[in-house]
Amino acid sequence: MWKQCVAARVVLAVAAGLIVALAGPAAAAGQGQDGDTDGVRCAVEWAPMRDGVRLATEVYLPAGDGPFPVILQRTPYNRRSPNPGSDCDSGTGRYFAERGYATLNQDTRGRYRSEGEFDAMRQEAADGYDAVEWAAAQPWSNGKVGMIGGSYVGLTQWQAAVEQPPHLVAIAPHYSSSDYHKGWTYQGGAFDLWFAMSWTAQTLAPDTLQRRLEAGGMPRAQALDAVGAFVAEGQEKLLDDWLWQLPLADFAGFRRSGNIAAYYDEWLARPSYDDYWAHLDVETKWPLVEVPALITGGWYDIFQEGTIRNFMGVRAEGGTDAARNGTRLVMRALCHACPGDTTAGDIDFGPDNVLDLNAAWARWFDYWLKGVDNGVADDPAVRLFVMTPPDEGTAGGGFWITADEFPLPGAVETRFYLQSGGGANSAAGDGVLSGDGPGGPADEYVYDPADPVPTVGGNMCCQNGLLASGAFDQREVERRQDVLVYTSEPLAEDLTVIGPVEVRLWAASSARDTDFTAKLVDVHLDGYAHNVSEGIVRARYRNSDYVESRLTPGAAHDYTIDLGYTATVFRAGHRIRLEISSSNFPHFDRNPNTGAPFGQGAEVRTATQRVLHDDLHPSQLVLQVAPDVRAP
Repeated sequence: MWKQCVAARVVLAVAAGLIVALAGPAAAAGQGQDGDTDGVRCAVEWAPMRDGVRLATEVYLPAGDGPFPVILQRTPYNRRSPNPGSDCDSGTGRYFAERGYATLNQDTRGRYRSEGEFDAMRQEAADGYDAVEWAAAQPWSNGKVGMIGGSYVGLTQWQAAVEQPPHLVAIAPHYSSSDYHKGWTYQGGAFDLWFAMSWTAQTLAPDTLQRRLEAGGMPRAQALDAVGAFVAEGQEKLLDDWLWQLPLADFAGFRRSGNIAAYYDEWLARPSYDDYWAHLDVETKWPLVEVPALITGGWYDIFQEGTIRNFMGVRAEGGTDAARNGTRLVMRALCHACPGDTTAGDIDFGPDNVLDLNAAWARWFDYWLKGVDNGVADDPAVRLFVMTPPDEGTAGGGFWITADEFPLPGAVETRFYLQSGGGANSAAGDGVLSGDGPGGPADEYVYDPADPVPTVGGNMCCQNGLLASGAFDQREVERRQDVLVYTSEPLAEDLTVIGPVEVRLWAASSARDTDFTAKLVDVHLDGYAHNVSEGIVRARYRNSDYVESRLTPGAAHDYTIDLGYTATVFRAGHRIRLEISSSNFPHFDRNPNTGAPFGQGAEVRTATQRVLHDDLHPSQLVLQVAPDVRAP
């Protein structure tokens, strides 16, 4: 039965398993576009999938008879009201219903109120197609459907789009990836341990555990207590116990009530790109995307690279003119589910670092679903917030630029070569970044998996109150002898870097398999050193994501380390710094240096690493400098 729902507040965005307020002027509670207060009707309906499984779907309808254009959000995260007995409590649902849209909030298969079994990521293509077509066929629908949401809720959009449901008109994915192997579960061949384990333990597995316990006959109250204990166990043990357990494949934390996260074991069993990952890969299916996408993301987001690659891929290869010419990209200083409106970690990037995401979505769909001539067609393809970190302290700023494409066509590839006297260990060493070319004897350090370099900020997900992401001071890390530090002279003038960041490294190891990490750092006038971007490469995957290739111990090999993208200004007087090491834990799993099959062994060994930077081995940092872009 339908009931009257009057908007009490506006939630600005839904993302990453958390309800996150993304900064921007909040619309007045209960206000439609014309300023009138409109009631919103809401009920839970059941959307049947092709195999008969029914998905619980909150339907928020505007006042009036309709039919209405539809905005659909498909989420594995609990959007149910905390108020007992209330199923219709989505601020996002009310926000768009008040603006004339039938707004749907759907629990994905096997999650919360929906039927079926949850199989992370793999279920969303077919179910997304069916959900769009079901929504288009309802009596309150005019047959035009758009999709919104972030993180996994962005994944549900891309997976639906490549299936080409006939009534899908446009999508708006917020910080979500393009390749769920190397841009979600693995990076550079290394397992994204923190994300995979914390996301599973704190966000995905609890609901599955509750469903299993109740299906086995446990009373609901007792099941909820057991789930609460499981979540508390993860909070207590993640950092100091679970993440350290070896072999990785033997981790038993999710093997209760059968196995509440079989997909986690599947990820561990498939470190190489194979048919499992190809089934999910959006990058190979860009030509199948026939609808325009408003793609938004953050420079410190875990899915930053995939967000940008989806934009570039659809613009270049999308299946229709609307997809190629209509797709847009907006990037700002944002990390995944970070608290605060304008901060990304420890740095506040100022009042201009805002995006009212709901307002941006509403304008997007007003054009594509309602046909409102509001200027969307004439918007620049790219809108970027360029970060300007502070000279001192952590109160920074930034400014917005627009462009017709990304990377910027006028960017100049600029190389900074590694040099030293053979003692670049720590920031107190003699490592130098220079535009003059490489030089000096090799630098050496010992990587010990039992004492890995700790993660301090970076592009991660998700905090869960345990491990922060974003920009933070790296000076404590740079005191370690197993971190090589190369630093430029103070800059004579501002240097604006916009685009991909890459390290081309020559290195040798005593191991048959190991890791190399790289981190780009901005050193302020007062010595504060914040991370700009980072990357990792697992030696066995240095040549291919498909086929492993062990090292020849002691031999020099070349590595390309992808550090993602950035848009930042290195201020005059600041110094550019590059850190090279072999671990970033617990962000990534520790390479045991044994060469054993991934995840199978408990043995760890130390490895002696040598970084070369002579004329035959020109190790270098490659930046894209935008000479025509300057801070106001």
